[in-house]
Amino acid sequence: MGNRKKAKNRSNFIMQGSILAAASILSRLIGMLYRLPVTNIITDHGNDYYSAAYEIYNIILLISSYSIPSAVSKVIAQRLATKEYRNAHRIFLCAFLYALVVGGIASLFVFFGAGFMVKMESAVLPLKILAPTIFFSGILGVLRGYFQAHKTMVQTSVSQIVEQLVNAAASVGMAYVLVQSVADQDATTRASYGAAGATIGTGAGVLAGLLFMLGVYVLNGKTLRRRIKRDSHKDESYRDILKMILMVV
Repeated sequence: MGNRKKAKNRSNFIMQGSILAAASILSRLIGMLYRLPVTNIITDHGNDYYSAAYEIYNIILLISSYSIPSAVSKVIAQRLATKEYRNAHRIFLCAFLYALVVGGIASLFVFFGAGFMVKMESAVLPLKILAPTIFFSGILGVLRGYFQAHKTMVQTSVSQIVEQLVNAAASVGMAYVLVQSVADQDATTRASYGAAGATIGTGAGVLAGLLFMLGVYVLNGKTLRRRIKRDSHKDESYRDILKMILMVV
């Protein structure tokens, strides 16, 4: 019986890992395909402005929220293993609060400090537009980590594909619209606005992934509440949970 359970768990682990890997490959493929039309619209100069802004965005995102999904997944999974559903939910709420505060501070820092962070003045607008995406990414990371803790990668995988599809469509569309809006301006202005349009696509993709994950969470709300109601374990304090999350992050 024990060997059968171990085999089942191993099979489930392989399947979940395969789903996540397939989604990651598909997302990267979509990302590669849409970069060509975007570059054709915003030109190489616009691509330079986009890259400069995106590099700063990536660094701040790495510092503020990159480790959130794995941290949340690890801590919550420990509670779920012992059927501490209420404590798992309390950890989720604390992680959500952490993402709101840290992501909010990081977003404001990037938005108001964009002029000091990039050397090229034409990259300031794209970086400012990317600032809110840092905030949304933190919240999305918490939700992805929460479902990963339940040993299911389907939600995360689908959200990654949704994110990239919306990102691709919005990047191409908004880059074109913004370039056309300043068609009578000089090439530098057109390239800067085109790069800004491409960064709107990044934010739209993250927001779409976030809305999808929130929808999944709401749909599972009844089951989660029922588990929490039946749980008789002692509640952990929010202060201890926050300390634990900070340590893991």
